[in-house]
Amino acid sequence: MKKLLMLSASVFEIPLIQAAQEQGYYVITTGNNAAAPGHKASDEYAPFDYSDYEGIVRLAEKLKIEAISQGCSDNCALVAAYMGERLGLGGHDTYENAQIIHRKDRFKQFAREVGIKSPAAHYYESVEEALGQGIKDGISLIVKPSDQAGGKGVSTVCDSEAYQKAVMRAFTMSRDGRIVVEPYIKGTLHSLSTFIIDQRVVAYATLNDYSYVNKYLTNTGVSPADNWEIAIKWLLPEVEKVARKLRLVDGLLHLQYIECQGEFWIIEMMRRMPGNNCTTAASRASGIDWRDWIIRAEAGEDCRGIPVPKIPDKIYGYHAIMSNRNGIYQGYHVADEFKKNIIDIMEYDDSGTVIDDYMYQKFGLIQFYFHNAEEKERYIRRIDELINCKVN
Repeated sequence: MKKLLMLSASVFEIPLIQAAQEQGYYVITTGNNAAAPGHKASDEYAPFDYSDYEGIVRLAEKLKIEAISQGCSDNCALVAAYMGERLGLGGHDTYENAQIIHRKDRFKQFAREVGIKSPAAHYYESVEEALGQGIKDGISLIVKPSDQAGGKGVSTVCDSEAYQKAVMRAFTMSRDGRIVVEPYIKGTLHSLSTFIIDQRVVAYATLNDYSYVNKYLTNTGVSPADNWEIAIKWLLPEVEKVARKLRLVDGLLHLQYIECQGEFWIIEMMRRMPGNNCTTAASRASGIDWRDWIIRAEAGEDCRGIPVPKIPDKIYGYHAIMSNRNGIYQGYHVADEFKKNIIDIMEYDDSGTVIDDYMYQKFGLIQFYFHNAEEKERYIRRIDELINCKVN
């Protein structure tokens, strides 16, 4: 049986683990968190700190690994690219290109050089350098660590005092010691998942992204996105430009973008599967099993048989259950009026779980649908009231 190494094992990797098993792979998970839920779904757990690049290569050789999946982690995307180069396994970009895609400062520099429409960013390697630039009061900026995801260490500022604090916070959160500062564009946040073959887009799906508890962390999405037909006309050529310039391998190329007054700004890109299992909603909307094709691509298989996306018949969505305060998790509640829209519910934790980081902790995922845009607008603004945590 062919062996696939899954580099991360959070709850968000479980759909990928299952997809790989359905394709006949013996899935081995790794990482130094023995309690990660994905280990129970895999066929074997091989404990290891994947930040030890040379060590993880030796582990893969010992285990006779034939394919690697980066899961839903930016850091694992770099590890997978490095391993692919060292082991001669297909399905992953060069390590250099993985850094360009998955490190915010490298991507912003690349975007500027090749003319990708992305907010013009400055990137800094020291606190002194960042603070030396100063800030004009009244101009909104967003400050981010270059190597973090999920909104960690991100701040929006519009005065000098707040900017100084934001810079310090971002550097504290950055493992690589680099940050990005760019204009804050006020608009609506969206995602675009594309599948590229020979540097051309052959399939895609779009989503609206919403943040209800932590404004820098997406916990709800619906597919397709508002104005998706206009968005793809502009965004797909940009995706193909990136793919050609970097000679990217076949597979997923996902991005987040902001729509502002009819313009589309690319915020970031990634080759790994996004979190929240949002590809399930995208799969229902597009008719493509994204998790299946992601695994095929990461295993270096021929993906030319991927289906053409269908026109969505409904609006499909997901909502990650989050609390609005710390305390003790006592389950969740779904309003009666919304139960008819529910497709599936997966609860991650049992009642009694301690909530000590409510801005980031997620306790379950609910998949749902809307018949039309009017129904979506009626419910989506209140989704955090219709689905909520019970907390003591």
